Amino acid sequence: MRRRVARPAAAAVLVVLSLASAAACTTVTADPAATSGSTPDVTGAPGTAAPTAEQRPLVVGTVFDHSTLDPTRQFDRSGAMLTHALYQTLTTLDPSDPTKVVPGMAEYTLSPEGRWLTLRLRKDLVFSDGTPVTTDDVLFTLARAKGLPGPAQSILGTVSALKIDDRTFTLSSPGSNFALPAILANPAFGILNSAAVKAHGGTIGPGDTAGPYLSTHSAGSGPYMIESVHGTSEIRLATNPNWSGPAPAFPEVVVRNLTPTRQLDAIRSGAADVALDLSPSQADGAASGSQASAVTVTTMRSSTLVYLALNRTRAVNAWTADADFAEAVRLGIDRKAVAAAVPGAMPVAGLIPAGIVGALDDLPPPKPAPTVPAPGPTGTTPAASGTPTPSGAGSTTAPTGSAATPGGVLTTGPDGIPTPIVTQPVVPERDLAAAKAALRRSGYKGQQIPLTYAVDLPIQGIPPGVLAARVSRQLADVGIKVKLSPAPARQALAAYRSGRSALSLWSWNPDYPDPENYLAFAPGELLGLHAGWARGSDTFIDDLTERARASVGDNRQAAYAVWQLAMNLSSPFVPLIQPASRFATGERVKTLPGNPVWTIDLAGIR
Repeated sequence: MRRRVARPAAAAVLVVLSLASAAACTTVTADPAATSGSTPDVTGAPGTAAPTAEQRPLVVGTVFDHSTLDPTRQFDRSGAMLTHALYQTLTTLDPSDPTKVVPGMAEYTLSPEGRWLTLRLRKDLVFSDGTPVTTDDVLFTLARAKGLPGPAQSILGTVSALKIDDRTFTLSSPGSNFALPAILANPAFGILNSAAVKAHGGTIGPGDTAGPYLSTHSAGSGPYMIESVHGTSEIRLATNPNWSGPAPAFPEVVVRNLTPTRQLDAIRSGAADVALDLSPSQADGAASGSQASAVTVTTMRSSTLVYLALNRTRAVNAWTADADFAEAVRLGIDRKAVAAAVPGAMPVAGLIPAGIVGALDDLPPPKPAPTVPAPGPTGTTPAASGTPTPSGAGSTTAPTGSAATPGGVLTTGPDGIPTPIVTQPVVPERDLAAAKAALRRSGYKGQQIPLTYAVDLPIQGIPPGVLAARVSRQLADVGIKVKLSPAPARQALAAYRSGRSALSLWSWNPDYPDPENYLAFAPGELLGLHAGWARGSDTFIDDLTERARASVGDNRQAAYAVWQLAMNLSSPFVPLIQPASRFATGERVKTLPGNPVWTIDLAGIR
């Protein structure tokens, strides 16, 4: 078995994200070139000669977590990988450096204040049926995204579109929106053939019924088209005859829904060319087998965040909604020990994983800490800025207040603007004594707390039960009785998304490579609402959220650092680890272009 470790600048594998935001007007010119199931036989029909290695389809094994191939409706790992191959987007991420947003279907210019994005489509773009791509298709796609409830609608928010001509249009936002070029690179905003979609029930608003059609037919301009869909077991893609970009190396791709165990068997036997969900031990196991010498395992840091969510709705669970109980959970978790249980994982300092602008792990060298007064009598007192401080930190009544936080100090100047003085940008330490004290203050009497997770949805190949068991043991040390409550992914996701899960373990992959994406954890935002955390329930966090969203240029890193330090203290989310990714490839694959948003570029595999 060949083994390789990804380097941050490597072009053929996933690289770590860090998106620098433009504070000045930027013009970019487009590059025209730019579960288990049955395993059908792919060696050819009976009585025919077996295809050569070059003729055989590329076979990719992964766990399907998508429920649709309608690009606008999907925000799942396998769905993003597939729709990225079927649909082009207005912008994209540089395949040789995914830290950079580059033109896709359009050249673009971002105004200095980030409120206006002007785009001009490339010439001669056509859909797979030969229909020319126009501004009308773009405006329909974006309007449809805004009209369908879900993540796409939430992410686009108040963005407005205005047609200039058949190739030119502008997108505007009420405030600064430096993340918009990165947002448009998400496969959920793949440009649709409006005529084809409208002919099959597509419209603007909840009356749209084009989803079933788009789950079995292509209406895009990407390098591949849907050839066939075999239930939840297999999807076959064939090259788009009207694709004008670089020809894919494999004219046909077969993506199979395989459990990690079956992926391991397939990659070892040569029945699969790529396996995307191997655990650390399974990746090591790829070394044994009849074709083991031809297997390459690539290991690199992912952009995945693993976290706990405590529901703030008392009707769901009175204990997870209790501030002292939540404090006991936060202080009782040993992130380093959780990471140690998963080879290649790293404990996280905040909600934004390392490699993305604003990550606490990536901040400049620490500064000396200002003096913070001794602890108050209860161990938790409000800071002058209105920020709660952790046990062991008191408050100050001086005009410029400060509050100690895990990894730094929040200071508040005369203008009331919080500023981070990062004293130690490291993972918050476990404090078992303080956790037990917080639990006593909550009045908790040993009631069972269900911990829900998706039993059949691995996190970067890691069985979530492994992480849930480690969390359960650590909270038992605090005195919290956790009942592991695994459920099928669809059931667990439905409960979480509807705000019915008390304590749950999930992961978050970036929808677009910008720190603004992580404001989804804020009160009233997508994930905040999943945890029953409404806007207005923490006005200080609300204020920091808006300051981060409006931040410009070099100020963004500090604004998002402040936001995370405060979230570490009072949000219903407990960041845990950032795992590694492990991809196994067979001898036919020489280049595997990875990406933090769509995992791998199927058309770019060589």
